[in-house]
Amino acid sequence: MDGLGPMQIAKRLRAAQVLTPTAYKLAKGLPVVGHPRENPYEWDSKLVAKILERMEYTGCTVNFKGYKKSYKSKKRVQNPPDKWKVFPDTHPAIIDRET
Repeated sequence: MDGLGPMQIAKRLRAAQVLTPTAYKLAKGLPVVGHPRENPYEWDSKLVAKILERMEYTGCTVNFKGYKKSYKSKKRVQNPPDKWKVFPDTHPAIIDRET
């Protein structure tokens, strides 16, 4: 909104000591995938950009983003966005839709 890019936003989040999503989940006792970083405040521009692009942060629930070809397979296949099912306003938005 203030004309900042993902890198500038990441720098501000680091300076404000905001926990990364993985560190936040660990602090709340929730399960996480992968290994947490040593510095729980180490935001990077790719993570910020990914968050800003996700519809879930606008208050929508998005289903059917992927599927498994067989119950025997562990590999998930991504569905194209036109096959996703979007349910708007299912929870409070973090980012408004216009932004």
